[in-house]
Amino acid sequence: MNSLVKWVLILFVLFSIILNIVLIGIHQNKAPKCSAQRVHPLRGKHNERSGVFADLTREEYLQVQEYMLKQTDLDISTKQTTKPSENFLFLIDLSLPKKKEALEYLDGKSPKPVREATVVVFYGAKGHIKEYVVSPLPNPKKYRDVTLERYKKELPINARTVTIGEYVLIFQFFQEKVFVKLDKLLKESFNYSPKNNLNAFEQMPRGVQSGDRITWVSFFRDMSGMYIHPVGLEVLLNHKSVNSSQWTVDRLLYNGQYFDSVDELKQKYDDGTVKKIVYKESLDYGSLKPRKKPLELGPQQFYAEGKRYSINKNHVLYLDWSFAFGMSSLTGMRVFDVRFKDQRIVYELSVQEAMSVYGSVTPGMMLTKFLDSSIGIGRFGHELVRGVDCPYEATYVDTYRYIDAPAPIRFRNSICVFEHNMGQPLRRHFSDFFHNSYGGMVNSALVFRTITAIGNYDYMWDFIFYQSGAVEAKVHATGYISSSYLQDGSLKYGHQVAENVLGNIHTHFINFKVDLDVMGEYSSLPDYCCRG
Repeated sequence: MNSLVKWVLILFVLFSIILNIVLIGIHQNKAPKCSAQRVHPLRGKHNERSGVFADLTREEYLQVQEYMLKQTDLDISTKQTTKPSENFLFLIDLSLPKKKEALEYLDGKSPKPVREATVVVFYGAKGHIKEYVVSPLPNPKKYRDVTLERYKKELPINARTVTIGEYVLIFQFFQEKVFVKLDKLLKESFNYSPKNNLNAFEQMPRGVQSGDRITWVSFFRDMSGMYIHPVGLEVLLNHKSVNSSQWTVDRLLYNGQYFDSVDELKQKYDDGTVKKIVYKESLDYGSLKPRKKPLELGPQQFYAEGKRYSINKNHVLYLDWSFAFGMSSLTGMRVFDVRFKDQRIVYELSVQEAMSVYGSVTPGMMLTKFLDSSIGIGRFGHELVRGVDCPYEATYVDTYRYIDAPAPIRFRNSICVFEHNMGQPLRRHFSDFFHNSYGGMVNSALVFRTITAIGNYDYMWDFIFYQSGAVEAKVHATGYISSSYLQDGSLKYGHQVAENVLGNIHTHFINFKVDLDVMGEYSSLPDYCCRG
């Protein structure tokens, strides 16, 4: 009898398991599936004419470079270590067409404007900077000097940004003219050695009047987040001459005390007549590694019926929206011909400048006003990390740039595009007077994003396209603060963030260009250049 009951129970359990498996299978077949394919058709069609705003391709960059090198009378080099005293091809970038020509082409009223590239050459041997326009692309056949046309004057060579070739000479200068003489000070104060280096971080502007090229350079420990590990040594480098053998150290700051030369600092340090910095090992508080391992995966985003946007070359479609996009090496990301329900409302929306102004008692921060376009905003738009910088399911776009390099460089996944639920309804209302009713609309928007890491700061740039017809230009700053060594009087200009580390007072100014074409090109609405 016990055996019979036992077998009945076993058969019942097996039957239950089989029945549950069948029911689960039936339920899964009826449940909606997450589809990678688009279920609903797009509301518009991609516009091939948007290519008028497309960034230069790798092939176009190479064609322009090859053409310029063939002009033997220009005598230019593309070597990344070209010296300031030589001629260097610094920049190749798209030369945007005139607005009138672009609009007539976009509206089918005229042929495509001639595709052109802007080329910047630093003529160290001649003492000036030239800007050229090379055309037509592809297969360029001519160039013209547009320096006076664009700037109304000749550009002196000292107006150039610091190139990698000049940085090589600067680091070599510090090693041979400063560090060798101050070996005792560096070892005792900072534990400096070939294996325990100091990193340099320069400040801007390079002087207080036109023609100056003198730069305060601050030194930091070679650690994670070096920008918050200052050591208390700053050097004023005069590198006005294109010949590095004529460079000099005009002043130094050590532990809050100024010195007119390296020899003076060395002598007074050896004599014991200066207040010395005593080396102390610094904690690794600037590391980006998580202190604790995450226990579980966070919430993820998915597209239940496929993506509602589409990207074809440099053109984006999203519900009622369409726009062309690009990335300037100097100013960063930009969009053109922005249309809502096929009506052009913005001709151009673009980043123009990121400026930060500092205050401090130390010279490195006292004068500092960073103008990021002077070194290139888009230049530093690197690869975006899937699942961190943008959602896993975002669409990623590669870009190419040619700036301070021997050849065009590919930046993989440097732009991302995704639709995102903004976390609150676009509109909603619940009525409990007379009648109970509710109406609401999901607030999903398309985000067009890149992130530029310019020195210590990482700027996250977003252009956001809402279903209501609104466009938002948004920037979020992250990364590291720029710090200086704590000394007497410092706390008037910031807050102490670690031992002997001051977070300096500063402010950010962000400029966007917004060229509105609401209700036609000649609408009464003004164009805006916004500051935040």
